[in-house]
Amino acid sequence: MRELSIGIIEDLTPSLAPAQADLLSRVATRIAYGRGEVIYRQGEPARHIYLLLEGEAQSALLNFAGNETLLRIHLPGSILGLTALASVPWRDATAKAIQPTLLAKVSSDRVRELILSDPGLGLSLIQLLVDRMRDFHFRVGDLQALSVEQRLARVLLAVSRREREIETGDQRPEIHLTHEELAQLVGSRRQTITGILGRFMQGGYISKAGRRLYIEDVGGLMGLMP
Repeated sequence: MRELSIGIIEDLTPSLAPAQADLLSRVATRIAYGRGEVIYRQGEPARHIYLLLEGEAQSALLNFAGNETLLRIHLPGSILGLTALASVPWRDATAKAIQPTLLAKVSSDRVRELILSDPGLGLSLIQLLVDRMRDFHFRVGDLQALSVEQRLARVLLAVSRREREIETGDQRPEIHLTHEELAQLVGSRRQTITGILGRFMQGGYISKAGRRLYIEDVGGLMGLMP
């Protein structure tokens, strides 16, 4: 799926075939969002889905205690807002752009019509939902079975930008999430994550250049997990 998965390091190819993405794009309204701009909010009625065309976005869940959990990071080709197709269509999370972003917005009624005319599109959306559910189950299991250090090691390996190695010529997997975002992904506090990252740097597992983190020892991080 074309988003960063935590439970399993997935192939980052788009969930939709090019023809399916083109089908959605042809009936969509294109909308641009600036960095940090909210696409939709948790609790709102859901009447549209979105195909991410350019940029990056994230989905996050706010619980009753006011704590935010980062659910996923969407890359071009990802689908956002699938709860618009639910029997009770409301937003179960908030989505926002994390860099200048272009999205194709399609009404839920139009998506249903397209699925009836192209069952392959429906199968691709089902596969995406199953992949997300599997990732969620892995993360729940990690919260129960792994320490914060082990969960952070898994997250660093999962979200490292292997696709950018080719573009930059740098063979080191790159992380460009903030300490706060990493904390949200592993279910911990930012201060705790900062301390663990410091120990990881001392151990030679990761390095830092400016605000970017790089994985120096993939095998070492994998060895921290059971």
